[in-house]
Amino acid sequence: RKLKIDDPLDAFAVHGACGFWGVIAVGLFTIKPYSYAPHPDNELFGGVNGSVDGGIFSGETRGSLFASQLVCAIIEVSWVATCSCFLFGGLKMLGLLRVDPADEAMGLDESKHGGSAYRPSMILDKPPVLVDNKTASV
Repeated sequence: RKLKIDDPLDAFAVHGACGFWGVIAVGLFTIKPYSYAPHPDNELFGGVNGSVDGGIFSGETRGSLFASQLVCAIIEVSWVATCSCFLFGGLKMLGLLRVDPADEAMGLDESKHGGSAYRPSMILDKPPVLVDNKTASV
């Protein structure tokens, strides 16, 4: 709320945070039979023909898989941050990033489209009635 970022679809939580975790988790938990890293010709991470690396928690590891996954995640975050700054900075400079606060308070359905998105019959006038559910033993 402080940054005034609106994410009604939880796109960051689903794609950003979970995607970052997915990249890092490979470097933590992959076992050697399922790993193809590093490539045998990769001298930077000590690739030797037939030598693969597992995740940090898999036991015998040199840490090269985790290091490469961490570098990949940092590069991806940097790329997204840079592209987002250009995109949203440009929209802000053009005055297209946010709607007028009065329109936002009224609701964009009313201010931009001239009507509500919901019929009055769909709006609950009364709070829902709570029913005492009984459980049965089996």
